[in-house]
Amino acid sequence: MSEIIDFLEKIGENAELRYANSERISRLMENTDPALIEAVICGDQQTLESILGARSNVICGVHPADDPDEDESDEEPANEPNQSNVA
Repeated sequence: MSEIIDFLEKIGENAELRYANSERISRLMENTDPALIEAVICGDQQTLESILGARSNVICGVHPADDPDEDESDEEPANEPNQSNVA
């Protein structure tokens, strides 16, 4: 399976391969499962996903942890009465 992933990556990186005709893709994938070759040539994402056991609805998110020092610095010091105005 890693061979097909490497091949798909190579297709995406190389402009000449990205728009290659079906004959050229077939030659490049000659030692691969015919169903996989057909799915790549047709651009059939669902078939590729099912053959490779992949999912297209994958979401990656990053949520930063709370910084305890940041919470304390948000508080402003209390205003103290000005001692010079007191008589």
